[in-house]
Amino acid sequence: MSERLTTSDGPAPRPDADLGYLFRPAHQRFRALLDSELEDLGLSAQDYGILSVFQTRPELSTSELARISQVTRQTMHTSVLSLEAAGLVERSARNQRVVLVRPTTRGRQCLETATRRVRVVEHAALADLSREDERTVRAWLASLAALTTGPDKAEAEQKEKS
Repeated sequence: MSERLTTSDGPAPRPDADLGYLFRPAHQRFRALLDSELEDLGLSAQDYGILSVFQTRPELSTSELARISQVTRQTMHTSVLSLEAAGLVERSARNQRVVLVRPTTRGRQCLETATRRVRVVEHAALADLSREDERTVRAWLASLAALTTGPDKAEAEQKEKS
């Protein structure tokens, strides 16, 4: 697995490349590995991401799923229809405007199996890091995902800390 994680068709990006650039090939490679591991379950990395939201919530509207997943409602609607056709989620109308989505029993079982496989891919991605480095990377990624300040304000805050 770790060989597959580090092996790609082209040359590896340089560590001193722009950070914004480095995110893209890292994300693409990680997602490709997830897709490969989940393929025989009939899931893509995107499908897994949608199902994994239900680990902490019993049901959500399509709009809520779209917001959480950071995709349009139309894109989420298409994904939900696909997951429904596969028997992994079911929909029910709360009213004429809101449709709730929840995983089926089969969907929850598939999610459990998929999560074990995702953890294997994550483990391979983190294999060269110490536990402390892993915690640092996870904390940094979480803070980056929650970043709300623009570059100017972030730079000013950094100067204040110095």
